[in-house]
Amino acid sequence: MQHEILTKQQLAERQQRSVESINTACSREPESVPHFFKLGKGKNSPIRFRLSDVIDWEAKQAEKSRKETEAEIERRNQYKQF
Repeated sequence: MQHEILTKQQLAERQQRSVESINTACSREPESVPHFFKLGKGKNSPIRFRLSDVIDWEAKQAEKSRKETEAEIERRNQYKQF
């Protein structure tokens, strides 16, 4: 099942984002979406996402968020000691 390919619409639904935010991210901030590939070489060639890449990217984002939260809690605890 992880060989499944997602469209931008399907990714947007999965991540509860707008398709417009996915479009913008693909062109301006590709690091803010999972790895993608184009079906063709043209400017308007469709973009697709492998489900396995999406799952890996989401796991990395969750871990990054967890670490940032822990670091923020640690900073706040250090501040309270003064």
